[in-house]
Amino acid sequence: MLVHGKNEGRFPYSHSVIIKDRNEESVLLDTGCGIDILQELKKRFRISRIINSHTHPDHTAGNWVFENEVRAIYVPREGFNTSGNMIALSERLAEPGALAKYWREFVTKTMGFKDCRPTDIYDSKSSFDFDEVSLQPIHTPGHTIDHYCFYEPNLKILFSFDYDLTSFGPWYGHRESSIDEFKKSIADLKELDVDVWVSGHKGIITKDIKKQLDEFNSKFNARDTKIITLLRNECRTISQLVEKAPIYGKFTYAEPLLRYWEENMIRKHVEQLIRQGRIIRLGEEYHVRE
Repeated sequence: MLVHGKNEGRFPYSHSVIIKDRNEESVLLDTGCGIDILQELKKRFRISRIINSHTHPDHTAGNWVFENEVRAIYVPREGFNTSGNMIALSERLAEPGALAKYWREFVTKTMGFKDCRPTDIYDSKSSFDFDEVSLQPIHTPGHTIDHYCFYEPNLKILFSFDYDLTSFGPWYGHRESSIDEFKKSIADLKELDVDVWVSGHKGIITKDIKKQLDEFNSKFNARDTKIITLLRNECRTISQLVEKAPIYGKFTYAEPLLRYWEENMIRKHVEQLIRQGRIIRLGEEYHVRE
């Protein structure tokens, strides 16, 4: 069952999923749908296990609602050390110091995030089996180092979380994020036989899945083109590119974080374009190689 998140599942929330066992116990995938919604789920279902797709707070903020009441809280092996730890996460996902402090205030105020350490880990060798449903974790780095999708081969369902097929496109704004890994993860997912794609921010998708996945993937080239166009015109430095916001478009909330994430994504494109020989760096300036 899809649990629709607040704000229609858009950031700073996401959709969750409940899988019900025959014994009336339930498993909850991700807890970023909103604290009030989770409190209602807690009343309606006997939730015995929580499984997080990755450690982003818009997918894990409400783990604490079920702390000491579930048998296990599973997180990816790659994110275990920082999962549910406000300080460690803030210094991993933002820069230590003032920005990390701002991040902590943002996730606390907007998502209701509280510390809640996981109890168990999983990786690509694991399997989650619930009656006739079997979820196979697929490691899909690029977005974060610890991002996983879950595939149910019999029903041909993919729970894709932040490989979400939204119009915004791929997001890779952390130091650990990678365009190359993101593209490889998309290619791996495209090889699966999928009839139902369950997006963490868009919901259930059943039509034109591969076409939508291609459109999602095409955002990388579109952003390359935007950056090259800006460099050909008035922009020469990273800070000038950030001001034009070729990825976010504008900074409508949490401006310090959006600017930081924008800069990280721009830098990844610029580094890639340099490797491809499409632009060159001269001091602090970047120029298109004609």
